[in-house]
Amino acid sequence: MDYHIVPHRKRLALGWTICLYYTSLKPSAKPRIMRLADKITVITGGGTGIGAATARAFAAEGAQVVLFGRRAAPLAQTAGEIGERALAITGDITREDDVKRLVQKTLEAHGRIDTLVHNAGVFRPAPLHETDNQLWDDTMNTNVRGPFLLTREVLKGMVAQGSGNLIFINSILGQIAVPQASAYAASKGALLQLARSVAVEYGDRGIRANSICPGMVETDMTADLRADEAWMAELRKEYPAGRFGTAEDVARACLYLAGDESSFVTGAVLPVDGGYTAR
Repeated sequence: MDYHIVPHRKRLALGWTICLYYTSLKPSAKPRIMRLADKITVITGGGTGIGAATARAFAAEGAQVVLFGRRAAPLAQTAGEIGERALAITGDITREDDVKRLVQKTLEAHGRIDTLVHNAGVFRPAPLHETDNQLWDDTMNTNVRGPFLLTREVLKGMVAQGSGNLIFINSILGQIAVPQASAYAASKGALLQLARSVAVEYGDRGIRANSICPGMVETDMTADLRADEAWMAELRKEYPAGRFGTAEDVARACLYLAGDESSFVTGAVLPVDGGYTAR
C-alpha cells in the first residue's frame, strides 16, 4: 500500500499505530540500582547535623540505618522522617554497657553490621591554660574512648563475617592546629590514627577504615562560633570554595566511602573542607 495515497485521517491513525508498535518493542526502563541496598549501617550522633544527613542519604540508597545518640527526641524525629529503614537507639557512646547494647540490638534487628559511621563528637573551645580536667576528659571520652569502645565491639562481628566498613568523621583539626582547640585537636589526631590502625590491622580480613576531615560545617555544633559574623566573614575568605560546608556535603563523601566505588580505598584521609587545608 502506498502510504502517501491514504486519506489524511487514516494516515494519522496509521502513523500513531506504527509509533506505538515500535515503542512497545523498546526495553522498559530499568529500575535504579541503589548503591547501599540492604546494607546495615550504624551511625553515632545520628539525630542531628552530619549524622542525620548521612542517615537520610544512606536510607535513600537502600541502607537500613541504626541511629545512636544521647538525645531521644532528635533521634526519634530523624528516624520518623526516614521511616521503616531507620531504627533509633538511645545511649551514651562513652558507656561500655550502652555500646554493647547498641550492637546487640542492631544484631537482633538485622543480623549483622556492614558499615559504622563514627560521627558523635564534642567541641568546647578554650585556651589551653584554661582547659580544666573535666573539659579535657569529656572531650577525650566522647571523641576517642567512645569510638574505641564501639570499634572494638563492632569488629568482632566484622571479623567473623569477613567484611566491614568503618568511616570516621574526623576534622581538619586532626591535621592542623588553631588557637583554643587543643583538647579537640588532640582527640581528633588520636581518632585519625585509630582509623589508620584499623585499616592496617584488618585490611586482609575484608575490613576497610577511612577518615573524613570536614572544615567548618554549618551545623548545631558550630552555631556558637558562627554567631560571630565578622569573624566568619574573615574566615570564609580562607576557603577557596568561597563558602562553608553543609551536612549534606559530608554525607555525600560518606556515601562514596560506604559504596563499592571505594572498595580499594582504606586508611585514607579525605578532606571535605572547600580547599581550606590546601592553602
